[in-house]
Amino acid sequence: MKFLKIILVCFFISTLVSLTGVFILQSAQIIGTADSDMKNLPYGIAIGFNLYLFLGTLSVFFNLNQNIRENSLWSALSFFLLPAIFLLLSLFAMWDEAWPGVLYGLPYFIILSICYLGFRKNMSKKIM
Repeated sequence: MKFLKIILVCFFISTLVSLTGVFILQSAQIIGTADSDMKNLPYGIAIGFNLYLFLGTLSVFFNLNQNIRENSLWSALSFFLLPAIFLLLSLFAMWDEAWPGVLYGLPYFIILSICYLGFRKNMSKKIM
């Protein structure tokens, strides 16, 4: 249950931060300045990108295995490897503009890092 909570917290907080970033960038007229029906498309992209990272974070459930949970390297890989690969592939696909990767990926990885550090802290308390 705690792993599902970690994944959902990362998804909802990073989506909220990304949507706030999109709102600020649109208010400053940095993005979404075209007069068309696609003006609010960055909001949908923010939600879709975070959902994409959310699906990559499902590998956190590998920590249910005791061997992976006790090894900090394998545990870190289960938290970060697939989302990092997804982010790199997305950045290579959008190489002409770097702001989507920064705006959408960075909040997710910051929150996921905080959740990972909390998880490892709880694991060290249980061992001692």
